Amino acid sequence: MTQAGGQDRTFSAFQAALAGLASVIVLQPLFVAALVYVRIHTNLDAVKSNIAAAYEHGVLSIDEVPRLLLHRYGHQFTECVALQVALDNEEDVLKAALAPQLHSPFISPCRELQRFAVGVETGERTDYGRYWHGYRIYLWPMLEHVSLATMRFINAAILIAILVYFLRSFRVAIGPTPAAILFIVLMSLTDIWRIWRITPHFVPMVIILGGAGFFARTYARYRNPNLAVVLAAILGAVFNFFDFLANPPMLPMLLSFTIVAIESARRTYATRRQMVDALWLPGLIALSWFGGYLLTWSVKWCLSIWLQDNGGQTMLDTYRQIILRLYGQEIDNRVPIIPLLPTVKMILQSFIAVGSIPVAILAAAIFVHVRRYWGSFDRRRFVVLISPTVIPIVWFELLSNHTQTHSHFTYRSEAAAIALILAAAVISAPEQPPLGELFRHLKHTLRWPRRADAR
Repeated sequence: MTQAGGQDRTFSAFQAALAGLASVIVLQPLFVAALVYVRIHTNLDAVKSNIAAAYEHGVLSIDEVPRLLLHRYGHQFTECVALQVALDNEEDVLKAALAPQLHSPFISPCRELQRFAVGVETGERTDYGRYWHGYRIYLWPMLEHVSLATMRFINAAILIAILVYFLRSFRVAIGPTPAAILFIVLMSLTDIWRIWRITPHFVPMVIILGGAGFFARTYARYRNPNLAVVLAAILGAVFNFFDFLANPPMLPMLLSFTIVAIESARRTYATRRQMVDALWLPGLIALSWFGGYLLTWSVKWCLSIWLQDNGGQTMLDTYRQIILRLYGQEIDNRVPIIPLLPTVKMILQSFIAVGSIPVAILAAAIFVHVRRYWGSFDRRRFVVLISPTVIPIVWFELLSNHTQTHSHFTYRSEAAAIALILAAAVISAPEQPPLGELFRHLKHTLRWPRRADAR
């Protein structure tokens, strides 16, 4: 690339970054307004009543094991925490919206939620203002008008629609077979198919899948790098608003993969210089996403410190939580801080489900396909395509404590990385046959030695 071309690209990236920054800044007052407006127009007594009824009907349980089988599993702990945050009846609406507190000592959230929902008030308070808790703009109106069980069924319907949109969008962006592989592996190795039970996990996952699908469709249609950078920053901000620190690295990884998958279809990687050059835009997309994500979180921390009566203590508590979730230790839950251990745990966690069986079969079919075309398999393209999988690894290692402590849901990002790798293998082969043909080739390969022995 010429020096002038490099300068043009740098200037264009700078313009896109400024546009992304401006978009994220504009979103901050909108986030505040959304929380305040919905909180003002929510009848908390009705929300309390529906939560209390959920305990009576076996949808929730103080021991985190609901009586109704349909509503069991998932991280019930997080569900109870989110519901309790939504019930904060602080009279100062701005403080209730931006610096919510748990009305409990935060020891047994599901038990504490039940007591608070039936009217047992306590003087205990636990500050939980370090998150935006944007999922409340969904929880508040839902639980004011429908039961918790009904809301979860609505969650399931929304999830189905989003999954269909995600699959269709990636079929357009990367092709039918790679999209199907990405979808099947992601659904097989994760609990996304039943995430509708835990609303504070369901809402961010909708943002991940819907956001990735929208980004894929948009970039496939317009191929506009500047628009992609701005959109990534907006998605980072929106995700942080709704997120409960469940699976942040999944979305930037999918966005970056979309870029390299689409661009690699019209590029060759004859040299290492071309490979490095191909990572410029995907890297910028990831940086833009994390820029929007971190700026939105920084604004939230500042608002919480400003609103609290003891801002200094809030700032100290936030700092302690940051250190804890990086490499800290809890007295009653110590985890080994060893390099690459979090990543290894995430890989192992991804394969503990029954869904590992169909993934193993699919992986075998892909292996047979790649081996069949090994001479023309584009290894450089494959390396470029899987480069976004570095994003969750870096996240896992930086947030070692959080990754290992909450491995039962943080692993989803690694499962997505595995799905991405298998899809990339097919994209890098000279042909992308339908899934049925991949399985027929596998079946033929497994049966061929028997026929030879019979002769």
